[in-house]
Amino acid sequence: MIVVTIDTLRADHVTPQIAPALDQLRKTSIEFTDAVTVAPLTLPAHASLFTGLYPPRHGVHDNHVSSLPEDVPTYAARLKQRGYATGAFVSAVMLDHRYGLDRGFDVYDDRIDGPERAAVDTLGRAGTWLQTASRPFFLWIHLFEPHAPYRTGTYASEVTDVDSELATFFTTLHARQLWDDIVLSVTSDHGESLGEHGEKTHGFFVYDSTIRIPWLLHAPGRRAARFAPQVRIVDQMATIMALADAGASAPGGIDGVNLLPFVDGNRSPDLEAYSETYLPRDQFNWSELRALRRAGRKFIDAPQPELYDVQADPAESANLYAEERPNAESLARQLAAVERSGSHNTRVRSSNDVEADKFMALGYIGFSPPLAGARADRGADPKAKLPVYTLTMDAIELSETGRPDAALHALRRARALDADVTQVHFLEGAILGGRGDFRGAAAALERTLALNPRFVAARLKLALAYLRLGHDRAAEQQLDAVLRDEPANYRAYHDLAAIAYARGEFDHAEALERKALAIKSDYFDGWNALGAALIMKHQASAAVDALQKATDINPRSGQALHNLSLALAAAARRDEAERAAVRACAVDRQYCR
Repeated sequence: MIVVTIDTLRADHVTPQIAPALDQLRKTSIEFTDAVTVAPLTLPAHASLFTGLYPPRHGVHDNHVSSLPEDVPTYAARLKQRGYATGAFVSAVMLDHRYGLDRGFDVYDDRIDGPERAAVDTLGRAGTWLQTASRPFFLWIHLFEPHAPYRTGTYASEVTDVDSELATFFTTLHARQLWDDIVLSVTSDHGESLGEHGEKTHGFFVYDSTIRIPWLLHAPGRRAARFAPQVRIVDQMATIMALADAGASAPGGIDGVNLLPFVDGNRSPDLEAYSETYLPRDQFNWSELRALRRAGRKFIDAPQPELYDVQADPAESANLYAEERPNAESLARQLAAVERSGSHNTRVRSSNDVEADKFMALGYIGFSPPLAGARADRGADPKAKLPVYTLTMDAIELSETGRPDAALHALRRARALDADVTQVHFLEGAILGGRGDFRGAAAALERTLALNPRFVAARLKLALAYLRLGHDRAAEQQLDAVLRDEPANYRAYHDLAAIAYARGEFDHAEALERKALAIKSDYFDGWNALGAALIMKHQASAAVDALQKATDINPRSGQALHNLSLALAAAARRDEAERAAVRACAVDRQYCR
C-alpha cells in the first residue's frame, strides 16, 4: 500500500501536457474528480488524511502552530498493529516528526537540510526502504516541488518536474514486480490559487482553487473509472484500506467513509465537505474562514458571508448569499455542527527563530500567538485585508530572492495601509537584522512586541539584535521572558549559553546547552557549542563525543569539523585531529591552515 501526496497540486494540472506520468496512471485508476481537502495548508490537511478526522476533531489548524494530540489515533498506528511494515518519507519542514504525524511509522524520514528536500532524494530513500521492507507494507511519500517558491520558474514546470521523478519511481515499482500487487493512491494536500481571487499561492482563502485536489486510486483487479460525486480527503484512507483488505470497514468515530460501495454502485454518498483556514487568524489576527460544500452549493463563513453555486459558477465569482439566504443558513447550521463536534483544543507548540526562518523560506511568516483575553469580534474579513497580505507575501518573496530593499519598501506600503499588523513589523525586523542593521531591527521588533508581547519568534530575534548591539543584559531579559512563556524553547537556552560562553562562564554555558539538548537531541548548534564549552573546560574526551554528534548531524559544517580537530588534538589523538582538520578545510576555506 503506497500513498503519494504531492504538495500544492491543483486538480486541473493533471493533464497529458503537464503531468504525463500521472495522466497515464489515470488510465488504470479510479479518478475522483471532485475531491475536497480540509484546509489549504500542509499540516492540517495531512493530519486529516491520516486520521480521517476534520480539523476541529484532531486539533491541528495551521502549519507550525500545533501538533497532533497523542490521543488521536492514526491509520499508520492501526496498520502497524495489523502487522504492516510502515515507512514515511517527507520533503518539507512542516511535516517534521515533532508535529505528531510520525505516530505508527517504523521509519519516519524527515532529515532535511533546509526547509525542503528534492523529490529525487525523497523517492530514492523511499525506494531503498522498499527493498528491505517486509510484507505487507504501508508507505507514505510526500513530495514538495510544486510548492512556492517555484525553483524552476513556473508552477506548471514544477508539476512537470515532480511528475518526471514519479515516472522513474513507477518504473522501479514495475521492475521490482510490485506494480500489479499494490494499492497506490496519488493525491494532494491542497491546490494553488495562481492569482484567482487575488491570492497568488494558498492558505489565505478557501476557494476551490486551493480546496479541490486530485485523487487517483490504482488497485489490483480494478478497472479505470471516473467518480464524479463530491468526496473528501478524510475518506481516502478508509477507502484505501478497504481496497487493500486491511480492514474492510472504516474505524468508528471518524468523519471519513469507505467510498467503495458508492463507487461500485455508481451512486453518490451525498457527503458534506468541511474546509477551513486559520492562517489569517494565527498569522495576522484577522478572522479565520470556514466553508461547507454540499450538493453543488458552498457556504463560506466569514464576517462578510459568501455562497456559491460551484457547479454553475466554478470560478466562485457570483456571491449568492443575499438572494439564497435559506440555502446559506442551512449550510451554516451544518457547518456549526461540524464545529461543535470538535473535541481537541489546539495544542500550541514552542517556536524558535530557526524554524521561523525555514518557514519564511517557503512563504510562511510564522505563528503570532493571539493576544490574551477574549476578542470583541472575529477580526477583519481576510477579503478586506488582501492588499496588506499581498504586500507582506511579496516582501517575503523579495527577501528570499536577495532583494531586501524592495522587500522593505513593500513592508512600508503595507504598514501605511495598516500599522497594527504584527507580522509586518516582525518581517521588517528580520530583514533589517539579516542585513546587519541591528539598531533598526531592534526598533522594528520592539514595535512587534508592543503589539503582541507573546510573539516568541520576535522576542528571540530581538535578543539576537541586542546581543549584536552589545546589550547583553537586555538580551538575557528577552530570553528569560521566552522561557517563562515557553519552558521547552531550546533556542532560548542555546542563546543564553552563548552569552555565558562569551563571559567565560563555561560551566554555566555547558549546563544551558545540555538543557537545550535535553529538549532537542538532534540540535546541531547545541552539540557544536557544547563541544566548544567542553574544550574550554579541558574536558577533551567529552568534547570529542559532543562534536562527533554535531558532525554526524551536519557533516558539512567547517566550524564543527574545526572544533572536532581541536578536541581530538587536546585528547592526544593526533592522526584523527589531522583528518578532521583536512575535512574542515575541504568544506570551508577559512579553516585551512
